[in-house]
Amino acid sequence: MTKLLLLISLLTLASSCIKTADQVNRERRFESMTEQLSDSQSLVADMVTQMKDIQTQLDQMNGRLEVIENNQQKIKPENFKKMEENSALLKSQQEAQSTQLLAIQAELKEQREFIEKVTKSLNDLSKPAPKAQKKSAKEELSEGLGFVKANKYAEGRRELEALLDHKDLSPADNNKVLHGLGRVEFYTKNYEKALVYFSKIYTNYPRSTLAPSSLLFIARSLDRIGKKKESKEAYNQVIEEYSDDAAALEAKKEL
Repeated sequence: MTKLLLLISLLTLASSCIKTADQVNRERRFESMTEQLSDSQSLVADMVTQMKDIQTQLDQMNGRLEVIENNQQKIKPENFKKMEENSALLKSQQEAQSTQLLAIQAELKEQREFIEKVTKSLNDLSKPAPKAQKKSAKEELSEGLGFVKANKYAEGRRELEALLDHKDLSPADNNKVLHGLGRVEFYTKNYEKALVYFSKIYTNYPRSTLAPSSLLFIARSLDRIGKKKESKEAYNQVIEEYSDDAAALEAKKEL
């Protein structure tokens, strides 16, 4: 008993540690975006520092220009040309620094917009994934019959077997489930199982719209397993009981 309890505890602990692929992917994306956000924040900090340095240089240049302009009136004529050259050089450097400052400001704006997007994505990732809306029994029935029609018998069998005697389905819909499963087994050559499903419809609901087709498949299944006499009787019964149905015409062709 103690060993059994220990085994159950270990299994419970192991199952609680298993993460779904979706959870692992979400965590990896979260870590990647966090790294991108950290890199972008560092880049923004570097840009802000560069902007401060450039602004300081511009302020210094402005001060030097003011000094030059104030001293121009005091200097000798022979030195005036040199002062003008220095002034032009400082103005050129100032324009270059201003252009660089504008470029940094534009890049800084882009980085801040990127950070906002990454932050929003991180917030979205931190929220639990929305649960997929559960399909209704009728929707699952339609999907299952669609698989059968498309010759996807494994998928059709899986969908329809889950709907057997479903409490949310009407008797007519339950007959559709049985008929769909009967066709799956017939077309996958499991004729004995097909007989079981079709017989339930014909026996319990002989007046239903699926009864003629079910009896026709019963005749076909009996023929496939070598019961020729019983098969012929079933074909004749289709013709007699459902003479106005398309199944009767098929039965006449196959007799």
